[in-house]
Amino acid sequence: MSGIKQQQLRLRNETVDKLRFVLDASSHRSMSALADEVLEQGLDQRIAAMDDDDIAARTMRSLANRNG
Repeated sequence: MSGIKQQQLRLRNETVDKLRFVLDASSHRSMSALADEVLEQGLDQRIAAMDDDDIAARTMRSLANRNG
């Protein structure tokens, strides 16, 4: 299982309302679990749409920012 890092996000009211609506019909125990799944799926789609050069450049910037 992946590690979990606590993170605070600022979301628009409309986004929170949509999460609550979907949460009512889902098997998720919390809004955080649902939001994590939605974000992961959306990010996977965005990453798949990027080309290899863009991914490499973004990865290097991310690592440089994290370590420096």
